[in-house]
Amino acid sequence: MTMIDAHAHLVTDDPAYPFNPPGGTVSEAVRNDPMTAERLLAALREHGLSGAVAVQRAHVYGYDNSYVVDSASRHPGRLAAMCVLDAQAPDAAESVRHWAERGAVAVRLTSPGGNQHGGTPGTDWFAGAEARQVWRQASELGLSMCLHIYRWNRDESLRALAAVTREFPGTPVVLDHIASVETDRAAPYPGADGLLALADLPQVLVKVTTLNFARIIAAGAKPSVVVEWLVSRFGAERVLWGSDVTQTPGAYADMVRIARESVSGLSDRDAAQVLGGTAAALYRITTP
Repeated sequence: MTMIDAHAHLVTDDPAYPFNPPGGTVSEAVRNDPMTAERLLAALREHGLSGAVAVQRAHVYGYDNSYVVDSASRHPGRLAAMCVLDAQAPDAAESVRHWAERGAVAVRLTSPGGNQHGGTPGTDWFAGAEARQVWRQASELGLSMCLHIYRWNRDESLRALAAVTREFPGTPVVLDHIASVETDRAAPYPGADGLLALADLPQVLVKVTTLNFARIIAAGAKPSVVVEWLVSRFGAERVLWGSDVTQTPGAYADMVRIARESVSGLSDRDAAQVLGGTAAALYRITTP
């Protein structure tokens, strides 16, 4: 079964890619144990994965996506680059073109200055007039979009997303970490109504990661139950897995093992889609 990590954060200690953390500091754990492209590729080989999506680590590099695009260009077919930018910046649309010319295949947006504990309310960060110029550029260039939504802005963001996706029907949009739906609590999961309201929009995909699995396991539940629920609502072609390595703690071997266990209740075909097929098609990663 082909397996692709659709959410791997890269960090390097190469001085050619200086740290530029928006928060002003980079943790010692990141500094002393960087997940370089070469290290990730070695882990992929060791655990039988075909490729990965290199996701910009904005907490370390801000909006300078040079390392992920350069890493992907050095390993075509194995790595794909997902860039992060501020969709409200005056030059946001130009930034999309810039990173696409350097090989990016996806754009990721999140609320600037926000974190898991809170941030500025509102949806302009992805749905405002400036942000729609980013969507327009991504649509014209054939890039997919990815949204990182937190619990504190989940409900209003999911409500606003339907209008944006209908405006750009040919642009796939991936919701990271199950859009922060609280799958670590008993069903019906808090936030699920907003997510399921998007199930009839075929370009909306859902990514499940180790961050979700860790919370689900800590709550005494099984990740497979959540994965089966997602597939039953969206179809396996619209569900994908990512490790969130370097952001979520844990050994890569355990992340891969739990991911494989999470699809144990699916058919072989659906399991293959969730673990690799969806990402391969979306991010143009070559599989054997």
